[in-house]
Amino acid sequence: MADNIMKSQQNDLSSLMERASKRDSTVPFEGYSRDDGNIPGNILIVESGDCVYSFAKSDIMDRETIGADRIRVYVREGATAFRLGRLRTGEPQAGFMVAMEDIAPPTSPRVPGEPRPASGLGGLGNAEAMEHTAPPPAVDMPGAPRYAAAGTGQAQAGQAQEAQPRVLAPPLSTVGSYWTNSCIAGDVFANNCAHFLSDAFIRAGYTELSSPNPHINARCYTNARRPIRARDMWSWFASKAVRTSYTPTPYTGWWAVFQLDENVYWGGHVALFDSDSWTYYGTGWHGTWRQYMYQW
Repeated sequence: MADNIMKSQQNDLSSLMERASKRDSTVPFEGYSRDDGNIPGNILIVESGDCVYSFAKSDIMDRETIGADRIRVYVREGATAFRLGRLRTGEPQAGFMVAMEDIAPPTSPRVPGEPRPASGLGGLGNAEAMEHTAPPPAVDMPGAPRYAAAGTGQAQAGQAQEAQPRVLAPPLSTVGSYWTNSCIAGDVFANNCAHFLSDAFIRAGYTELSSPNPHINARCYTNARRPIRARDMWSWFASKAVRTSYTPTPYTGWWAVFQLDENVYWGGHVALFDSDSWTYYGTGWHGTWRQYMYQW
């Protein structure tokens, strides 16, 4: 009997190892599924109202159910597939371009001297030291808010003018300490830069990203509801910024960064950058792309 139990356990372990090996060198996609009636042997994955994929069943190495009628498929890396995006004739193809954000961005070439990935938790130890560092000069960028000049505005007649308290946000260094390269709900997409970074922001105290937010247009499908689009995070960065830059500069503190080269990848990329330690928190760094950097 003991031999039968050991044999059963060994078979279970072998089965798990075999399943895990199926996901080596694969790319995950998820959505609602059905057979592709136009291409025999293919399956459709409806990821959103703006993005539909068609994969050959022979290229799907594994699949799993992730919710009501939704599945996640693991497609062989390098497989040829089809993607359909919504568009209106005569109008910009915004829907198709937005769908590009669901595809993993290409790997950028390493640039000598560019920031390196942060290891371990973020730099809470640097937070106090930053108070003694002079801020860098402001760089004008279209759309970035600025503090009003002192003495502007007039009090209403018969009323004393009261100073409006400034809402304090958690320091960006705190966000670094919450970076885990994951979402708290455990879900993943082909592209996770905004997904995982927004998770760190929310757990650091930026609860405005959890609530309905005019800058956020797409969220993950779990109860965590993390923002998942880099361009949405870019819009939110710009709405909070009091200092901006286009160039990473040493010893200027922490920055929220959006990187973009539309000729390479329309969706862009987001990361958190600690210029004091010259490290970044994010799923990657695209040093050859244009840098949009924000502090608050």
